[in-house]
Amino acid sequence: MSDKLTVGKIKRIIAEEKKKLQDQGLIVSDAVEDAWSGGKNLVHKIDYIKKLGIKEQKHRKKAEIYAKLKNRLRKSVLKEI
Repeated sequence: MSDKLTVGKIKRIIAEEKKKLQDQGLIVSDAVEDAWSGGKNLVHKIDYIKKLGIKEQKHRKKAEIYAKLKNRLRKSVLKEI
C-alpha cells in the first residue's frame, strides 16, 4: 500500500488544519474582497510617514545648511592657499 502525498491530499490536509485553527479562534478572517487592487477598500489606511515620525523635510534642511557651510569653508581654505 503506497501512501504518497498527492496534490489533493495536501489540499485536504491544509483545509483541515485551517478549519481547526479557525475553530480555535487562532485565525481571524477579516479579508476584504479585492483588497489587493488597492483603493478605497483597504482595511487599515495608515500614513506610515506620520506613524513612524519620519521628519524627512527637517533632515533635508539641515543637510542643505551643512552643505552650504562645507562649501563656504572649502572656499575660505582655498583662498588661503
